[in-house]
Amino acid sequence: MRYFALLIAVAFLAVSCQNEQGHDLLGCGHDHSKDDKHSHAHTSTEPNATIDDGEHEHEHELYGIIHIQYTPFGEVIKSGGEIMPARGDEQVVVANHGGLVSFASNGMQEGIAVKTNQQLITLSSGGLVHDNLEVGYLEAKAQSDKAKTDFERAAKLMADTIIAESEFLDAKLTFERKRLAFDNIRRNYESGGQKVLSPVGGFVKAIHVTEGEFVQTGQPLVTISQNKRLVIKADVPQDAIPKLGSIRAANFVTPYDGNIYSTPELNGKLVSWGKSTIKGSFYIPIFFEVDNKDGLIPGTFIEVYLKTTATAESIAIPNSALLEEFGSHYVFVDNEAGWEKRYVKIDGTDGKLVRIVDGLKVGEHIATKNVSRIKLTLMSGQLPEHAHVH
Repeated sequence: MRYFALLIAVAFLAVSCQNEQGHDLLGCGHDHSKDDKHSHAHTSTEPNATIDDGEHEHEHELYGIIHIQYTPFGEVIKSGGEIMPARGDEQVVVANHGGLVSFASNGMQEGIAVKTNQQLITLSSGGLVHDNLEVGYLEAKAQSDKAKTDFERAAKLMADTIIAESEFLDAKLTFERKRLAFDNIRRNYESGGQKVLSPVGGFVKAIHVTEGEFVQTGQPLVTISQNKRLVIKADVPQDAIPKLGSIRAANFVTPYDGNIYSTPELNGKLVSWGKSTIKGSFYIPIFFEVDNKDGLIPGTFIEVYLKTTATAESIAIPNSALLEEFGSHYVFVDNEAGWEKRYVKIDGTDGKLVRIVDGLKVGEHIATKNVSRIKLTLMSGQLPEHAHVH
């Protein structure tokens, strides 16, 4: 009988350990750590929304997501071209006297920077019998001194009316000529030779002589380039000649870094275009002048996209958004299901933007950066990191 009463008490205690919702009221062996985990998993959704917004913002930066809108886009003429120095941006330094070349610095090389009036070369006579600079300097000095003495003597005689005025004027003219000739030599003369100075600041584009070479008066020595303004020359094919009047700007691509430059961004302007074809060619040249803000290198051959006046609103997206597959192009569209691979039809590019004539609509969102990353992750069956899934 006592045993039966004990069984009833144990059963009653077990029932009392739970209320009607099944919660542990007495702590009868229930693991509260599980309740803690459960309660944390069902907190307010507001913190989760904040994280999603942050991830969405990061996604926009990571994949360069843009909103498709209509963009003014004119016809583009693709051509080859060249970067050239602007007229007046280069100066050729010539020998102002015959002599032997001696560079002022052992480090004189093409490409080094120079300042205005910096010494570049010394022209010396060495053991030359003819065109000896030092002898010429001494002769010019002697002639200048003699002409000065004769002029001063003539001035005194003129004051006493001993000589005619014409003799005095002849003496004065001779003195002025001899003095100017001597000053011209003395200006850059130093013991052992004559200094050749840089007329402008810039960099050495070309050196036309070698150490120890004998040069004549007027012979080119060095070319100095200021490299501030450059000319973009493009060769326009003859079938595009009727469109020359509508060209307003250009984009161009440099082969050494693959960067795309725009003439408006470089403070550029259309200078002129040729009125006849280039000799030995079937192209018409067109010229833009731009600032050299990005270390552009004169003499570089470039790929040019000549932009005509925009006449239509088009869907145009960055070239970086496109991927190619078996001759077809596609982009990744950000929609409610995630990333969608969408094939598009293109019609022309200006080097930066490509016009889309089929496959995209205004209002859609596409990735313009790291698109190959999206492609690889989708091929692996995984979602891209920070992919936007609604």
